Amino acid sequence: MRRAAILLLTAAGLAAGAAACSSSSSPAPSPASPGPAGPGGSAAAAAPSGPGSARAVPGKAPYDAPSAAAHTIEITIRTRAARDVLASLTRQRYDASDAKLLESLPAIRLAIQDSGRGEDVFERDFAAAFDESTRTSVFDFRSIREARDRWQVLLDAIDPRAAEIARLASTRAASLLPGDRTVTARLDVYLSFGLAGLADHVVVKQADGREGMVLDLARALGESEGEPLESRISRIARVIAGEAFRQAWAEYRNQSAVWQHPDPRLGELDVLLRAVAVAGPVSLYTVDENFFPLSVWLKEPMRRAVEDLNRRADRFVEAEGNLERRMDLLTDVRRGDFGRRIAGQDGAYLVDAIIQNGGVDGLRKALQEGPRAFFLAYEHACEIERGLPPLSRSIRDQLAGVAPKKPAGKPTPAPK
Repeated sequence: MRRAAILLLTAAGLAAGAAACSSSSSPAPSPASPGPAGPGGSAAAAAPSGPGSARAVPGKAPYDAPSAAAHTIEITIRTRAARDVLASLTRQRYDASDAKLLESLPAIRLAIQDSGRGEDVFERDFAAAFDESTRTSVFDFRSIREARDRWQVLLDAIDPRAAEIARLASTRAASLLPGDRTVTARLDVYLSFGLAGLADHVVVKQADGREGMVLDLARALGESEGEPLESRISRIARVIAGEAFRQAWAEYRNQSAVWQHPDPRLGELDVLLRAVAVAGPVSLYTVDENFFPLSVWLKEPMRRAVEDLNRRADRFVEAEGNLERRMDLLTDVRRGDFGRRIAGQDGAYLVDAIIQNGGVDGLRKALQEGPRAFFLAYEHACEIERGLPPLSRSIRDQLAGVAPKKPAGKPTPAPK
């Protein structure tokens, strides 16, 4: 079970889906084709590749580039949970049978499973939406009920375009994958409301062993009031694309020898640099398309992120010969949230710099060749664009095949 929290992008920098289920399936259409549309639509897309391929949608975001190969990423979007939650919240008073019916839906079952709480907590919090004197503890449905008319209008607009959203998400998910082999991935997406915690979506293993994504529309679009519908649809597609890319990227690495084994040329830094190279492309999908290139719009946060990475690398070099300290560093990097909390944020800036100076093809080539090639590509970008924050001497020496020297002076402080 993995909670996936979207990183919030601000000017200051990167912080950290009654009746049968309404869904429709379609064959794998071209992303440019209209395809079927309808409530709870689904789409499987083999993204266009090769010279002259049209962009998925007009824009400057890297994930809007045409894919390099005919990857097949099938995304199914189901909206029943969102519709049934809103329908239940329109009642004048709480009906216990509504909560029981909601608990039978896959989206709600996955949300309860991810929360680590029981159905009794879900039922109590759902009832609290109708009683201002009762405080919700985990699932906040009261704010959804208070704004239910707003969310109903939005859901009515999104529902018939679910297949279109799925195709756009599929195309975007394929855009950054290397083109030396094709990848097949499948993602079930459930639109809903009232997720526990602060994340706009969670990813939970389903009964069949595959992962399912539950997307909270209120969290994903809470700050988009006043934006055009097309902008909000693009935002939903981007969030879904990020999770679909994560799964497809993991499948690609599972097939790649350079990603399956440590690179002896990276020495003590292999675990850290590998984590950044793995998480960076995924985190790029958390960035709104209007904030590229990051090195222009978020120059100071980028400087701080690279400095954070450099300090971590220096600490690994300093720990050589100190088994206890090295184990502490390795434990931190291998924590489940390290990719999202640290490596993803640091890596997203490196990914963007590689793309701005070598194009999306330059990124794909680096990802195809492994973690060392990824950092060499960033170092090359620094040679072209002198304003980019440089990698530390420890990292540069390791990339060059020179044994890194322990930084002189006091031990490097732990990054904040």
